Amino acid sequence: MKPQNRKQVLVFMLAPPLPAVAGGDIYAVNALAPFTEEIDYHLFCFVGGNEDVRKVESHRHLYRQVFKSVHLEKRPLMPFQMPRVRRAVRLFRHALRGLPFIDASYCSRSAVRAARRIVRRHRVDALEINSSHLAFFRKFLHRPALLVSHNIESDIFPFWLPNGLHGWRLRFMEWVARRSRHAAHRVEIENGFGFAAMTFISANDMQRVIADVPKYLMPLYFKKEGVPYEQKTKERFNVLWMGGFGWYPNAEGVGWFVREIFPGLREALVANNIALHFCGSNPPDELSILHDGTHVFVHGFVEDIDYMLREAHLLIVPLLSGGGIRVKIVEAMSAGVPVLSTSKGCEGIGAVDGRDIIIRDDPSAFGKEIILAAQEPARMHALSVAGLRLMNECYSESASLGAKRMAYERVGVL
Repeated sequence: MKPQNRKQVLVFMLAPPLPAVAGGDIYAVNALAPFTEEIDYHLFCFVGGNEDVRKVESHRHLYRQVFKSVHLEKRPLMPFQMPRVRRAVRLFRHALRGLPFIDASYCSRSAVRAARRIVRRHRVDALEINSSHLAFFRKFLHRPALLVSHNIESDIFPFWLPNGLHGWRLRFMEWVARRSRHAAHRVEIENGFGFAAMTFISANDMQRVIADVPKYLMPLYFKKEGVPYEQKTKERFNVLWMGGFGWYPNAEGVGWFVREIFPGLREALVANNIALHFCGSNPPDELSILHDGTHVFVHGFVEDIDYMLREAHLLIVPLLSGGGIRVKIVEAMSAGVPVLSTSKGCEGIGAVDGRDIIIRDDPSAFGKEIILAAQEPARMHALSVAGLRLMNECYSESASLGAKRMAYERVGVL
């Protein structure tokens, strides 16, 4: 057999990452593609059904540019999708194994067997695991592993606990919940599965990890050629939201916007020629019914988000929960788009209110800032320039890839 000249790395992801349009996919792929001349990557990702499979098949040329092989694993049922007895058995088994995120576990015998076959077939040297929801593979595959942390996931995903439980059923679910949270803490904060290195998108998240493990801050970066703010259209003021609504903080945040902010903003849209654009898959009904094709546009999934950013005068981030770094803010600032956010929405970015960003937590004040933004182009231009400066200083390609290279050296693949 011909000897391998390059290290073989098996990359685990929650879903097919190409085309990279979602924030997490962009972050992961940006940190893989530059190393394809030095490392052979093999992809292991989960698919929800035939639509995901067709998506991969139709973009095979993109996958061949990054990955030497691709394995699509059918996503296992979540506990709430299972019959009661099967759900109880699965929760109990995963709790005893010390697996994290029992309430949203991707762990299955089929997945572990498939991963073991890939490790043998391609003589895999190391693992790269994107998301601690997939950290369990480190437990079953005895290879050096890098955990690429996008968020402290246990901050985002509360344990799923059915209503109406009593007696021993309630006590059982509470026991499972405690085991799940404890296991998640062990993996993310204490490095209980023994990762050789960890990378973080957020300095706040990295500082919370108490384990004696090599940690690297790998900032998100975007190569964007945005339109200079003074050259944007004067015909209308375009306000942009972007983010998939399958992620709970996004759905929660846009619900807050619809119920608490939009009613006080509706009449001002016409008077100030403002157009609200919502881009993201699976928009909730309470948002979709606002679409009027004139001042409110609910686009759903958008293939070319760069076009939307070029047309945008302001990005809004009305988030109330979540963790890590808001990819959408870094993406928008990298394209020269000013940002209006809640405190939670811009947590960890390092942006200062009034200098790089506008931060408002009161719904009335949030809505008022949208109107003021449409009336104050000079202030928006200054925010655009400041945001670009922040991106160049703290979210550069060299900083991100430098951190990834150090992590790879620690794992032993470079």
